[in-house]
Amino acid sequence: MSEWIPYESSDDPSLEVSIDVDFDGDDEFQKSHPYLVKVTITRFATDDGGQPTEAVAEELFELEQRLEAACEENDAESVCTVSGSGKYEIYIYAAGMEAAAALKEDAGTASFSIDVTVDRDDAWKAYGKYILRGDELEDARDADQIAQMDEAGEDLAEPFTVIFDCDVPEGKEDAAAHALVAAGFEINEEAYDSETVIEASRTMLVTTANLKDARTDIARAIKPFGGSYEGWGIDPDEPGGLEEDDED
Repeated sequence: MSEWIPYESSDDPSLEVSIDVDFDGDDEFQKSHPYLVKVTITRFATDDGGQPTEAVAEELFELEQRLEAACEENDAESVCTVSGSGKYEIYIYAAGMEAAAALKEDAGTASFSIDVTVDRDDAWKAYGKYILRGDELEDARDADQIAQMDEAGEDLAEPFTVIFDCDVPEGKEDAAAHALVAAGFEINEEAYDSETVIEASRTMLVTTANLKDARTDIARAIKPFGGSYEGWGIDPDEPGGLEEDDED
């Protein structure tokens, strides 16, 4: 399943990027899809920030849906969009030139001012320019999930019980749980599942800074036992509780 992460570019805050992080490190797929189809759309109505207006965004969504259908038919994948300064770019990787040509023809039927280029990009450099990793990726995931809470009408000025999933090797659950308690988390001892995932919770204001601090505390607590952080969610018993943002 694809995991699309939206974020604002740190190099240029006017750019809004959305990228499918599931292709990062997928060497087999990248090697088999070396052709970059870059769709560049310009000359559309924008808001004060240089982003597409709501009406234009709907038309762009329809274009992307057509391109997604074309990708399914032509062994290709849309992996990234970049928007800003009156320009909207869609990055697609295809397996062969025939597929790339078909996508180019389909994109060219749009009503926008549109330019489609096809280049060989064996190293996926265009994708690599925008991919996030490490703390930057986790920060973007957190910001996206907080935005979803805000859109759902949650009162982010109030604290929530945040549940963090921690994966630890079999036989290390108790030691890791004790370390998490010492780090200030509460443990749901009944929530261990077959994959030895520990649910550690902390009541806090849901901000990117607080979540980053919690991730740091978790890593420090469970790393000695071979554990890893797997994502977070809101206690489902609380109003508007959200499921964990699973990284799988």
